[in-house]
Amino acid sequence: MPALPALSVRDLGFRFGRGSWLFDGLTLDVAPGELLRVRGGNGAGKSTLLRVLAGAVAPRRGSVHRAGPVAHLPQQTGDLPAVDARRLVELVSGRPGADVPVDTRADQLSRGWQRRVLLEAVLGLPCPIVVLDEPAAGLDAAAVHRLADRLTDRLAAGDAVVLAEHEPLPLAGGDVLDLGGATAPALVEVVLAGTGTFRGAPAAGGRLTLTVPPPERDALLLAALHAGWSVHSVNPLP
Repeated sequence: MPALPALSVRDLGFRFGRGSWLFDGLTLDVAPGELLRVRGGNGAGKSTLLRVLAGAVAPRRGSVHRAGPVAHLPQQTGDLPAVDARRLVELVSGRPGADVPVDTRADQLSRGWQRRVLLEAVLGLPCPIVVLDEPAAGLDAAAVHRLADRLTDRLAAGDAVVLAEHEPLPLAGGDVLDLGGATAPALVEVVLAGTGTFRGAPAAGGRLTLTVPPPERDALLLAALHAGWSVHSVNPLP
């Protein structure tokens, strides 16, 4: 009898507010020990899809069934706490942070190193599903190959792995889900609903319109939601 999927996605759809659908009607299964590579241009919805798969964001349509907990590395991460960086990795993952700088507080690391610390911690989590958003970003060639070796081990152990990637990681095989969008818009228009000011801009008539480059869209939306705004629409500018 074949194993049940680690991830089962049915008729999945997501959009911000009343904006255009980033993806809709998406149906797929990821089996234990299977690799899924998610590709597409900036603004195509890769990061949003991975957050939905990991359970960090609820879909607007459809469903995601997970066979267990998810180890998730998002693209945008918050500030790390003021604790020893190696100790943080050990506390989160139960593994020694061998590749982490010695005697350095996590909050004092560069953004690149903070992301590497989080990647190290996430990879140490004993979860049957691993969802990583561009995990090779900022890594040198040696670190990329170490990452590939660790993911190969996870796959061989029966864990399902989902990756968003611009450049393919040196991993054998894997199915590819291409969200398209090879030519990304120069800017994205975000219309928020609410009153007051956000990022120094005042709302007018209950609406606040901001424009950002596509890679900054998701971070802006998360910050706006946390600040109490609602998302009216998100659309690429011609």
